[in-house]
Amino acid sequence: MLGMATKVVSDYGKVLSRVEPGVYGLPESVLPHARETIRYAILTLLKQLGPEHTEVKEGLRQGYVYLAQFVADDEADLVARGQASVAAVATDDASTEPAMRIINRIKLAMEHAVDEMRAYP
Repeated sequence: MLGMATKVVSDYGKVLSRVEPGVYGLPESVLPHARETIRYAILTLLKQLGPEHTEVKEGLRQGYVYLAQFVADDEADLVARGQASVAAVATDDASTEPAMRIINRIKLAMEHAVDEMRAYP
């Protein structure tokens, strides 16, 4: 169980290393495992690691929170189009408002994940 959790988290870490920081709405198709599998693996490792592994635990917590950035591929596409529209100052584009809703949902999910991580000191 611990070996599998380590593999899942390692695979996820490789994906995160290729992701541009601060980007909202990443396509979940780039995840190496199902979101719930990754979530469970992170929680498993957090429970197993001792207090001497503070840096590893902090990285796991951050990865857990960042998992909220991954959304359905069609939503990721909508967010990308909406952000491009805003960057081009074409705020009348039909994708801008739905993209903002998705981004707000991501932010709320990340806040919830931060709250969950408070249970893993």
